Amino acid sequence: MKRKVLVVLLIVFLIFAYVFTSYAASQSEINDYRNKVNNAKNELNNIKGEKNTVANEVKTLSGEIDTLNEELADLNTKLQGLNESIENKQVEIEKKEKEIAEKEELLKERLVAIYENGGTSYLDVLLGSGNYLEMLFSFDVVEQIANADTKLINQVASQKEQIVNEKNELENEKKEVDSVKNQVSAKKNDIQAKKSQKDSIYAQLSESEKSKQQEIDSYNDAISKMEAQLRAMAASAQSKGVAGLHFDGSFIWPCNNKVVTSGMKKRWGRWHKGIDIGANYETVYASASGYAYTAENPGGYGHYIMIFHGGNYVTLYGHLNSYYISSGQYVSQGQAIAQSGNSGSSQGAHLHFEIRQASSFASYFNVSPINPLDYLPGGWTSTAGAFSES
Repeated sequence: MKRKVLVVLLIVFLIFAYVFTSYAASQSEINDYRNKVNNAKNELNNIKGEKNTVANEVKTLSGEIDTLNEELADLNTKLQGLNESIENKQVEIEKKEKEIAEKEELLKERLVAIYENGGTSYLDVLLGSGNYLEMLFSFDVVEQIANADTKLINQVASQKEQIVNEKNELENEKKEVDSVKNQVSAKKNDIQAKKSQKDSIYAQLSESEKSKQQEIDSYNDAISKMEAQLRAMAASAQSKGVAGLHFDGSFIWPCNNKVVTSGMKKRWGRWHKGIDIGANYETVYASASGYAYTAENPGGYGHYIMIFHGGNYVTLYGHLNSYYISSGQYVSQGQAIAQSGNSGSSQGAHLHFEIRQASSFASYFNVSPINPLDYLPGGWTSTAGAFSES
């Protein structure tokens, strides 16, 4: 009979050793993944912030490009008008040149006709006058004819010169507009290059954002799967004996040191979920009997032990320096289980102690802690500021 009992106890022990060891590994992985999720979320927020900055820069550059496009459109319109005016002036110049040529040709023909009609010249007309009055009259007529010819030619030449000057002014104005257009085009090309660079950065950030979100999703998926496994293991373990533990509800102090250095309070912007005891590398004892579970959380409790006492009561001993027991081991109330220390997120050697009521291993961190001082015997003291908010 005793042998059968020992065999049963051995089987139960092996079951719990396997379950707790598996849970320790899985819980550590979950904590690692949660840290990765937090880090990835911070990186994602940084990517989004940088992406918003680049998007605003792209928007600004696009606005500048639109403005320059409007300027270029106006300059092109102005150049088109100048080109048309220059072409018109050239047509006028050619017309005036033709008129001058025609007038000169008429004058030449008149002189040739006079010559062919007997070689009579303006002087011959004057010398051939019958009397003084006829000579004066003839002189006046000749002078008028000569003046009219000369005036007509000079007038056309003057008009041509004016048109040439106007054309030159238009060409100079065109050169200035061309120069401004080239400057605006160069500025636009420079801004366009900057925008293309920003567009490339924005596209890269979008890909990084997508990749980082996929990374977060994969971490959360892994966490969900591991938590599901933990719940399954917890249910299996409870069905095999943990639920059968009987606990009378009495706790003892987990160490000989009874100086509380920090109580349950809001501390450093978050809630402190247990009490800190000023145990400086001292022996830690099981506050009540039950099955122990050893684990490690470098960013939090450090090396820690959880003991499941039955009746849904669980105690946690954090920031330990070393273990005296192994995971899955049954411990008695008052049994030495560890040495206090400074592992994990700790500001100095001490013992962090919690009591919670959890229906399963996996649910421990999802339930609210209860004040250990409401369950521990009296005789303890506290340091200054142990219970004030800090």
